[in-house]
Amino acid sequence: MRLAVPIVLASLFAIPAAAEDICRADVNSTEILIDRETLGVAPDAPGLRERASRWAGLGVDRVLGRPPRCDSQTLISFLANEVPDRDLDGYCLLPDERLGFLLVPGERNYRGRCTRTFCDRVNMASGGAANVAGAATDIVTGRDEGESRSSAVLHASGAAIVSGTAGSVLTSLGTSAGTALSAALAAPAVAGGVAVSVVAVGGAVYLCRDGDAAAE
Repeated sequence: MRLAVPIVLASLFAIPAAAEDICRADVNSTEILIDRETLGVAPDAPGLRERASRWAGLGVDRVLGRPPRCDSQTLISFLANEVPDRDLDGYCLLPDERLGFLLVPGERNYRGRCTRTFCDRVNMASGGAANVAGAATDIVTGRDEGESRSSAVLHASGAAIVSGTAGSVLTSLGTSAGTALSAALAAPAVAGGVAVSVVAVGGAVYLCRDGDAAAE
């Protein structure tokens, strides 16, 4: 009977060779499974911050039989092969504790990570993300009243993105912005001509802009 526990643990931690080629990634609240062997990607070692964020889940993933998390370079390579250029050009991956990775407007490095863009989650009331998405739809379809000075994208990943200066985005969103987002768009850090993007995805809203943060 003493051998039972080691045998069970050995079976739990044994991963078939084929399974080791599969990894998972969450991007814009959507889980993706990637076959790294089929993709043919041999990425460089991920940065220190990315390795640290993946470390905590390794043991749990093995016990539960879940594929390990993909690094950002594998994910961006997969997306480059699978989605139209218009859905990826000008976008970068930003780590998010809630959604895995956010795919947001911005410059990216060779690992796919944002080099300057950072985003803050806006604590909006219930339905805030749906309101922002509705406003973005109005801009895209031209149903908004008057000529909007902002641009909008209904991204294939499920994100609704409204971009422009903070003032023009606030005007375009109107009452859809709600109190919290209106305050964020009126903050001194983004006031004036600073370019911003409001991203509604996965039931959450993020305010994104360029800064000095560097990707690893």
